[in-house]
Amino acid sequence: MISSLTGELIALSLDRAHLSVSGVGFEISITPRHSLGLKAGQVATLHTRLVVREDELSLYGFQSASERELFDQLVSVNGIGPKLALAVLAGLPEESLRQAIANQDEAAFRAISGVGPKTAKLIILSLSGKVQLGSSKYQAVLQALSQLGTQESRAQQIVNALPDGLDDSKALKLALAQLAGGKLSSNE
Repeated sequence: MISSLTGELIALSLDRAHLSVSGVGFEISITPRHSLGLKAGQVATLHTRLVVREDELSLYGFQSASERELFDQLVSVNGIGPKLALAVLAGLPEESLRQAIANQDEAAFRAISGVGPKTAKLIILSLSGKVQLGSSKYQAVLQALSQLGTQESRAQQIVNALPDGLDDSKALKLALAQLAGGKLSSNE
């Protein structure tokens, strides 16, 4: 498995990067958003996923390991191939994708070429609970709220409203008070 490649970008287009690694050139499919952040001639590291088919080997490149993980989760959905998964990642930035799944926002998926209403529903149903909302400042609190049966979107709203700089126990106390509908200051 090729999980990442580091080398010089010898050519770049909107959807492909050509990376030279120790004299070997690799063609890697990427999103246009990723392409805009790269420049030909620079040394770059791309997180990659090798997809093996009967008649071809294809490399798909990502900005981060977490974006590659989202790609893997998308291709695990019945009927979603690597090209459509990359199109979904091109249409929805990583956190927006996570949010769309958590909020069961079918319209966000239907705005992507190749994703119809049935596919949008299938993505949401298949990935709900598997895709965690991104790098939450209070991941432990988010997980605790989820284990208590709080809907993922509601739990994320509560966690996003918490002030910065709290330890997990104070953050959990505030989150539970918010969940119960009460107000609690961060000084308590």
